[in-house]
Amino acid sequence: MDAHQAERTVKPTLPPSYVNTPVLVAYAGIDDAVLVTMIRILGLCWAHDYEHTPALVPEQLAIFTGRSRSAFYRHLKALREMDWLRVEQVGRRIIIRPTLGRATAEPLRRKATDVPRPADEPTPNEVLLQALADIGIGNPKRAQLARMDIDPVWVWAWHLWARHPHRGGLTNPIGNIILKLESREPPPSEFLRQAEEHLRLREWEQEREESVGQESEENDPPEPELDRALGEARQLWATSLGELQLQMTRATFDTWLRGSQVIEANEGHLTIAVRHAYAVDWLQNRLLPVVKRTVQRHARGEVEITFVAKV
Repeated sequence: MDAHQAERTVKPTLPPSYVNTPVLVAYAGIDDAVLVTMIRILGLCWAHDYEHTPALVPEQLAIFTGRSRSAFYRHLKALREMDWLRVEQVGRRIIIRPTLGRATAEPLRRKATDVPRPADEPTPNEVLLQALADIGIGNPKRAQLARMDIDPVWVWAWHLWARHPHRGGLTNPIGNIILKLESREPPPSEFLRQAEEHLRLREWEQEREESVGQESEENDPPEPELDRALGEARQLWATSLGELQLQMTRATFDTWLRGSQVIEANEGHLTIAVRHAYAVDWLQNRLLPVVKRTVQRHARGEVEITFVAKV
């Protein structure tokens, strides 16, 4: 369902020009993005006297809160943990019920028996289902895991953990990931941060590709002519990247090397710009040996490499 279809589906429920925002929400000391998501959810509750949203599929809710699906699920998880709302499953659709009074800062305390229980088996979380598919978990296990309350970020964190060079002796990485997810064991904080960064980069890439696709190529300024040494160095790096992509997992390559570019080439030395300082640290301290071996094999000689963050 595209954005226009989703808007036609829920247009009568949108508020006129205001939203009654509880004091606790209006003055909360939380992340601004999460706060805006909560206010937009309240806006969807307007036609139902702020009691609940319409029954919508997650994609529609993500569209009307202006979030990507992964960001929407992260915000929803944070709001549930703060007891600001509850989520009810109705087939493939969900209903969100704010647990805050409209004029007070006191949460509404309701008994568990007041919450309708879905009669059917829980519907798979589609973002979680996609993450499980991306790392190679097949059915029926994928469908079973997608019905569990698992943060999709955990899937990528355990994937990075299992593919780390220190665990090269694992004979069944996918089986280990499944066991970790089923046990609800939190991933190590190091890999959780890497997974969050990886997902943020993917969202950024998607947004950039969409914006680039909307621009006219005729308006693009011509690229300055490259000097010969830099052009040859970039060709060498492009060839090396193609081989490095085959030597490591897709997640590792996408997180640390995708989008990198040679910005300076002196005799026997390449300076390569990557996305951020965290990638510089990771590449210099963990992946530099394999990168140098690959580049030197194609250069047929010694090559020193320095990584810097793009400015």
